[in-house]
Amino acid sequence: MAPERVLRDLLRVSGEARVIGELITGRDGNNYAPGGESWKCAFAPDESRFAWSCGFRKVVILPWNRYKNCLLGHRHRGVVLSVCWGEQSDRNNTNGEGYEVFAEKINIDAGFPVTSLAFGTGTPEQELVPVKREYWTRFNFSKDLILATGHNNGRIRIWDPYTGKLLLELTDHMKPVTDLAFAPDGSLRLVSASKDCTIKVWDMSDDGNMFKTLKEHPGPIRSLCWSPDGRYLCSAGDKQKVLLWDMNSYSLSKRFCGHYNNVLSCAFSPDGAMLATASCDTRVIIWDTSSGEQLRVLNHMNPPPGVIYMSGENNSVVRGVGFSPNGCHVVTICCDGFIRFWNLMYEEDGPESVGSALPGDAMLNCSFSPVGGAVSVGHASGSVVFFLAPTMVPSLLHLSRMSVRRSLGDITARDDVVLPHTLKPYLQYKQW
Repeated sequence: MAPERVLRDLLRVSGEARVIGELITGRDGNNYAPGGESWKCAFAPDESRFAWSCGFRKVVILPWNRYKNCLLGHRHRGVVLSVCWGEQSDRNNTNGEGYEVFAEKINIDAGFPVTSLAFGTGTPEQELVPVKREYWTRFNFSKDLILATGHNNGRIRIWDPYTGKLLLELTDHMKPVTDLAFAPDGSLRLVSASKDCTIKVWDMSDDGNMFKTLKEHPGPIRSLCWSPDGRYLCSAGDKQKVLLWDMNSYSLSKRFCGHYNNVLSCAFSPDGAMLATASCDTRVIIWDTSSGEQLRVLNHMNPPPGVIYMSGENNSVVRGVGFSPNGCHVVTICCDGFIRFWNLMYEEDGPESVGSALPGDAMLNCSFSPVGGAVSVGHASGSVVFFLAPTMVPSLLHLSRMSVRRSLGDITARDDVVLPHTLKPYLQYKQW
């Protein structure tokens, strides 16, 4: 079935996701050279910066706190930035209306092909303030924002995102680094996943010392994510593996069983109560983090394929998944060329809105901005498309539920808390 017809059929039962901006490499999406992929993009926790891996060793750091105002202020068309290297790399970029957008843009030649990246900080988000430092000022890992890049040769490099200066190089992985994630609790712990089947934990406050290696995956690890409180780490990878680690004791806490093929992406809900995993089996499963129970399954083929079909290649592999900051929406990207926004507050099985990839291109990663106004989608050609994130006013009950889960955890499993019988399913996200 032609992609245009599939999109028309999807839009009959859902809305259209609006594009609000693009970062364009200028490469042909139908005929791009290997090595030019945008494997990962990342927002700084305070939304001051956006890091874009645009292929061929290049990383661009943009002042997102300025760029997002240009994006969200355009109601008729998105902002397009064409990024050129070489002779044109020093040109001022405009948004088509004559004023500069990227006066503070930082270009980094990472030295090796970039396979992952992540922002980290040892400072609470509300205290992060972009600063300009002179070259003789010593970098303070405990206060300043840092950027980590993972590479295809197993190395990890740490950068100053304000100047583009290389600060550290970490070497211990034997194969490509597939994902990076900093602990959200300000402890400056960095975890890295690799095709060498290991997870390594690094301490940035101790000059990047690698102090723990986690080994339970029988195959390459594809994705990592921290719980919002920094207590747990989820790792997802080949052979249907989804593992939950206790990061206080650095031991395996739980296995989530239910996928029929490799798992490519994982994400916690903002309160840590739910975990979403995306797989090659065409499905996204949303789990109860505490019990491991499946709360919902988001199917990307209708009707869902059989188990035998799921064990092989198909064009509905789900590559990425993410939760909105209010916990009401999930975004997914799929090899069928579509991005889908799912409203968890609805009982319907289909997506609320749908968008499409760049013509002839493939979507590789997606992430919500921390405040939730936009979703970035990295493509195989190195380009990035920003979609307008769905907006809604959560119910007071849902806000109260998230507040309780954030502060007290899963109180439904505690003997010291007496709850009405009818309230437990709601606190466990079995009801919305």
